[in-house]
Parts: sequence; structure tokens; C-alpha cells
Amino acid sequence: MQAIDLAMRILLSPILVGAVAATLPMGTSRAEAEDNAETVFHEARGYTVRIRTQIPTPFIEDERGSFDGAGFLVDAERGWVITNAHVVGRSPSAIQVAFADQPYHPARKIYVDPFEDIAVIELSEVDHTHPTAPLNCEGRPEVGESVGAFGHPLGMPFTGSRGIISGETDKFGPDLIQIDATVDRGNSGGPVISLRDGTVVGIATAMAGNKKEDRLNFATPIRNACRILDRLRAGDSPSPPQMAVVLLKDEDGRLTLQVESTHDPEHWPLAQGDRILGVEGADSARTVGEIVNTLRGRTGKVPLVVERDGRRQTVGITPALRPSLIERRGISIDGALIAPIAFEDALTLREPAPLIVQSVEPGSTAEMLEIGPQDIIRSVDGQPFDDLDRLVEYLTGRPEGTPLTIVLRRWSQEQNRIFDYHLRQLPGEDVYLVEPDGSQN
Repeated sequence: MQAIDLAMRILLSPILVGAVAATLPMGTSRAEAEDNAETVFHEARGYTVRIRTQIPTPFIEDERGSFDGAGFLVDAERGWVITNAHVVGRSPSAIQVAFADQPYHPARKIYVDPFEDIAVIELSEVDHTHPTAPLNCEGRPEVGESVGAFGHPLGMPFTGSRGIISGETDKFGPDLIQIDATVDRGNSGGPVISLRDGTVVGIATAMAGNKKEDRLNFATPIRNACRILDRLRAGDSPSPPQMAVVLLKDEDGRLTLQVESTHDPEHWPLAQGDRILGVEGADSARTVGEIVNTLRGRTGKVPLVVERDGRRQTVGITPALRPSLIERRGISIDGALIAPIAFEDALTLREPAPLIVQSVEPGSTAEMLEIGPQDIIRSVDGQPFDDLDRLVEYLTGRPEGTPLTIVLRRWSQEQNRIFDYHLRQLPGEDVYLVEPDGSQN
């Protein structure tokens, strides 16, 4: 799938990368690190894969169509490959994977993360002795360190490019490594490799700007993917928590760890002005991403360390995990896919929005009636529905082809209102369920 263009999808403020002198370990020159590129890319060709994805009915994060990207084998015994979530889709999709000089074979999703751009897929056929990517799960790449990105940029299969680590940022939520090695269409999901020791330090994720000369691209730190892999291997959930707090943003648009308010004081009893320091017994946190990764899969009471009124203290929180993306279901009504959405601040709304229009099929009746993504389902035939199962039960119990009257809530363009309410009548002639495996019933 095409790499996410952050300049197109996010209103970017200028990202200022400080000039930092890079220092290689004692006894290692920059020339030696660069000379290692041939060996590193040769090895990467063995564990890197091509990925083809088809998404027939997209949820709100995706687009309908066929896409391509990269990934890399991390567990030959299980047949597990790491890639980007946006490469294999956060929607039901068909996936095919191929190693260099090998045919494509089907694969299935094991896990798709709702916070980081990370997915784990399982290959249907793989030799248990196949080489796997060496992961640097503990270290942090240094600014100025030489790295290579390996993938299939612009459809050129198994191609390497190189550059340096230029910084780190959490401006867009999850922690990202800034690199100037090429990340382009077909590169997404491929390994970003230290040219010093050949270990994978990141997953090529996104490009910024529309011009190649911008040379600022992003990779997801591999250490975060390692935590997901560890929990999956142990049979535990790696799901991130729902952060039921409002955190302040600074003048650069970055989320701080300073609390403005809580959406759920019973489970997140934090106070305005609290500064989150970390989870008791774990390393102190610098970013929201570090808090989220520490809380992965944790339920029950968790001791959160905060600074309150100038003093350090522990507050017990009870986080809920974000819903699984690979288990999502929806119902399509005349081209409008309706499914639940989990807003972290939904409890602050007087009327929560549990069901929304996720996507609208081009050329459908829903598109003709100007129903759009993010429209909130207020009622169907005069009845409110707060979950998908109740809506499905109602729709399947009606005579086939009976018209449906739907009231939608939408953000208003008027200056004196927050929402507008729209009335639409759909014929109800094309109604089917979208299941997690992509089947339509």
C-alpha cells in the first residue's frame, strides 16, 4: 500500500531537526559502517517479503482497492511477518506474501495494532529454517547513525536505500524515528536496518512532504514491535489501553504528559494539573507512546506514578483495552458501511456516537444521497441503536427491500451550531454483513 503521506493527511507544522553530531562506537569508522551496506542488504533480501493486499469493503482508516508493500520475517517457526498496519489494512482484507524469487502465498492477520502502525501476519507456507530479521529490541538508534531501508520503492522489488537517523518525534501520537533513507510507495512495512551491525531498528512507515528533496521520512521503532511480539508469543493480549484522559498539547502540537481532565474519573482518577511520570516499577516515561506501550495488555488495577502539586504520588488506574481491529464487523446498507467506533472521549458526550458510517461505496445509492464517512447514526426507522448486534437483529428481521429511514448527525458548518441532523431514506435493497474474514453475508 502507498506509504502514508503525512503532509497530505495531517496538518503538519514545520518539524525542526536539530543538527546533532553523530558518534560511532569506539573502533568503528563511518566508512566501515557504510561499507557494511552490501552485506546488510544481501541479508535483508533473504528475510524481506513483498505483500499484496485487497480491501473490498474498507473501514474508516482504509481505502477500497489493491495495494502493495513490504514486510520482514521475524519468526520462521510460526511464520510471522512484521509490517505496517496500513499495508495489510485495518479492514477485512485478502493478503498474499512472497519472498525474493518465490511465488506468492496466502497469509492471514494475527494482530493489527490500533495505536502504532504495526501488524503481524502469518504465512501459510514457510521453511522453519528460513533466515529471520535480527531485531534490536533494546537499544535506541543514535542521531547520525547510518541506516538502510529495504523494500520495493515505486515497484522496484528488493531495493535498498541508505541515509541516517535524523531524530525522533512523537508529534503524530506514536513515537517515530526520523530518517532520510527513502520511504516511498512499496517501501512501507519494510525493515530499517543499522548499517553498523545489521540489526533492524525500525519499520519504514511514512514520508513527509511531496518532494523527494524533502528527504524526511519516518519509521516505527522496532522496540515497540518487539513488545507486541513478546506478548503474542506468551499468549497474552498486546492491545494498547484506551487513554481516558485529556492531555495538553504544547506549541509544537505535541501531546505532553500533563493532564487537563479525565473522561472516566472512576477508572482514571487523575486531576487537572497532574503530570504523568510512568508506571510504578517501569522506566519513567517521556512520551504518550511510552506510556501506551508500558500499559499494553494490562488490565485490573495499575499503579500510575504522577506528580501532583509538586509531589510524587501513585494513583491506581484501571485501563480498558482498545477493541481488536481484526475482529471488527459491520453492516452495509445500500453502499454505506456502518460499524462501531471507540472514541476515547465518548463519555464526555451527552449523546455518545457508538455507530458511524465508516465508508461509502463509489456509485452506490448511499453516495447518491450524500451520506458520508463519519456520519453518526442517530436513529433507524425512529429507533436509536447503541450497538451493532441490535441494529443487525432489527435489519435482518425486516421484510427484504423495505425502505429505511435514517437520521444522521454530522458536524455543522454553521457558526451557531455544533451538529446538523440529516434525514435520508434508503431503499434497503442491498443489505449485508461484513465479517472479520472479509466474507459478506
